[in-house]
This record gives sequence, structure tokens and C-alpha cells, in this order.
Amino acid sequence: MSDVDAVVIGAGNAGLTAAATLQRAGVRTLLIERHNVPGGCATSFRRGRYEFEVALHQLSGVGLEGQGFTLRALFDKLGVSDRIDVVQEETCTGPSFPDGTT
Repeated sequence: MSDVDAVVIGAGNAGLTAAATLQRAGVRTLLIERHNVPGGCATSFRRGRYEFEVALHQLSGVGLEGQGFTLRALFDKLGVSDRIDVVQEETCTGPSFPDGTT
């Protein structure tokens, strides 16, 4: 383990933020995740032909451009804003069925 200065366990929202912050500070960082994709509660999963959003509320607080105290400021600080496409939804939650009804 002498190749790294810090180990972050879990690539959920907090782990990804911690690892990115450490990396930007020049800390050699190892990020470990047991799931096959990073993101934790900010991911989705499939069961048969259906896809389920795990926790859409995890993205609340993104806000609009120019607003202070939002996740956008954190994304800017981490240098990842240009890699994120934000889609504003009018309705935050609700069922959506394969026939198009909601």
C-alpha cells in the first residue's frame, strides 16, 4: 500500500467527492467499490425490462446556473462541471408505466 497516500472505501456520492477532492490536492488516492458501477444511491438498476432509479432525490440541490450554495458549485470546485449534463425535471417523483401513463 505504499503506492497510495489515502484509501477511500465506497464510490457513492460522498466517496467520489472525497476521492476527487484528494486527487485534486495531489494526494495519491485509491478508491474501492464493491459494486460493478460507481455512484451508490445515484445509480439505477434493471429487473427484467424495467429500470428503477435508486434515489433520484440524491440529486436535489443541483439548482440553476448562477444560484449559490448548490451542487453546481461543488462540481465546479471538483472540475467536473463540463462532464455533467443536468436535465431539469418539472416533476420530481411519480410512477411511469410502459404504456406511457403516469
